[in-house]
Amino acid sequence: MSGGTTAGGWWEGTTARREGLRLALNRSMSEPGPPKRCKLETTSLPASPCVESATIQRAMILASLRRITPDLLAERMSSSVIPPLVLDLRPFIAFNVSHIRGSVNIACSDRISRRRLEQGKACLADLATTRLGKEMLRKRTYKEVIVYDENTTDMDRVSNNHPLFLVITSLVEDQREPVLLLGRIAFVSNFSYHIVIME
Repeated sequence: MSGGTTAGGWWEGTTARREGLRLALNRSMSEPGPPKRCKLETTSLPASPCVESATIQRAMILASLRRITPDLLAERMSSSVIPPLVLDLRPFIAFNVSHIRGSVNIACSDRISRRRLEQGKACLADLATTRLGKEMLRKRTYKEVIVYDENTTDMDRVSNNHPLFLVITSLVEDQREPVLLLGRIAFVSNFSYHIVIME
């Protein structure tokens, strides 16, 4: 008899626990729960490997670039048996008006030529505007190559698709030693007029 009472109490307790469980789950699913507060934090994504590779490549190219002043270039052109190879990166019309004696004009100021050079579909010899210039660039005689454009003085401000940077990159990839002529062409004309041809 006591066992029956115990059994009855056990069932009653179980029923109470079930009802309590039912009450806890009686809340509607559509009813919003207590508000949760979360803190939003901004996280910067890691740099792309392509971006890092391009940055490293640019740094290496600029590190290999040397500089030369107009007076030193004039001295070398006057004293050397074989004058240095000089590349003029200005538009052809500007090149025809005036250019450094013996320089080779490279037609890379337009978008199509820049893209071809950037994609490796054209070499510097292909973009030379004269037959003699093409031959000079195809020869391996010149290790050092001097380059200049209209007014670039600071390479750090030159973008990766700028004609000057593309030409310097092409020279480095061709195992040559690019040298940037400092100063504008007008300054070179005034400082060392005998190395500039005015036409």
